[in-house]
Amino acid sequence: MLFVVNMEQIVIQNNIPQESILSCTNFAASINETILFGNSEDGNLGHPLSKEPLSSQVFYYPAEPYGYGCTFVGWMEGIGRSVQGGMNDQGLCYDLTSVPSAPMISHPENTYSIDGTWIQFDVLRQNANVSEVIDFLNNVNWEGPVWFQWFFADASGDMVIVSPGPDGELAFTRKEAGEDGFLTQTNFNRVTNDSGLGGFPCWRYEISTEMLSDIKSEENLTTEAFNSVLEAVHFKKGASYTGYSNIFDPNNQMLYLTLLGQFDETAVINVTEELSISGDRIIPMTNYFSQETIDKGLSYHKSFKTRVIIVYAVLPITGIVIVIVSIITALFFTIKKLRKNKKSKIKERD
Repeated sequence: MLFVVNMEQIVIQNNIPQESILSCTNFAASINETILFGNSEDGNLGHPLSKEPLSSQVFYYPAEPYGYGCTFVGWMEGIGRSVQGGMNDQGLCYDLTSVPSAPMISHPENTYSIDGTWIQFDVLRQNANVSEVIDFLNNVNWEGPVWFQWFFADASGDMVIVSPGPDGELAFTRKEAGEDGFLTQTNFNRVTNDSGLGGFPCWRYEISTEMLSDIKSEENLTTEAFNSVLEAVHFKKGASYTGYSNIFDPNNQMLYLTLLGQFDETAVINVTEELSISGDRIIPMTNYFSQETIDKGLSYHKSFKTRVIIVYAVLPITGIVIVIVSIITALFFTIKKLRKNKKSKIKERD
């Protein structure tokens, strides 16, 4: 997950548990010819979807002579496009989570520089599978710290989690193609186990691992099963909430969406059909949902914001005020008592 925090929100975030600031979940599973990839886009009061909960979008970029067609999920920030996860017309899909920042060794000999580039776009435009992605990323000069962990899966069932390694190089946690199984990631580094939060493994990782372990046959590896995992790991209470959840089906080129934690309605999108329409397009996610779901989602979002402000801003300030008032009251009565005792002693001398 990538997110922006402004100074006003940092004041409130100082009192919010750190897990709720970094709180996305990515997972994928494959059995025989079936593979699915899931993502829960969660964030706290500093997340852009907290400020504009209906700003989530689906981005369509048809194939061009220089690259594959690809679809992204994300949001708009003003006129800026913030793409988070995506899938191309070859079945390569990805998403990201935040992890503790780690310094990377500079490789000026590598030909791809992230400075001034849109690497998420280039990854899907230029690569068809996980092996090609690994070669691509090994040719990147990262030029500084990396604070995200990248999860890729392809139509063959090959999967890899790309982490900033302890030696300053990229580290790869891989499930090879042809092997049944799954991978899942949240917000701790899969190589170092560093979460920066004091919580490893987190409850979202444990729940997703347990539920994915129970999927033992191809007939049970379904979008309904993945939606159940997404519903289980999304934030219903606390200081974080879910902007949207998505499932990619790379073999059938399908995208499944749920909006603002409302799992009663799932939008089903045929990506092949969407990419057959000429020209780049940005479609609001709300276009795919009923007004009832949107209204329920906004109510869920409102409850989240109210809860955060009360629990993590109002109550701490109220507690401080109560402590200060208690101290002042205690001092007042102590001084009053001392003055009374002093007057009593004066009267006794008289």
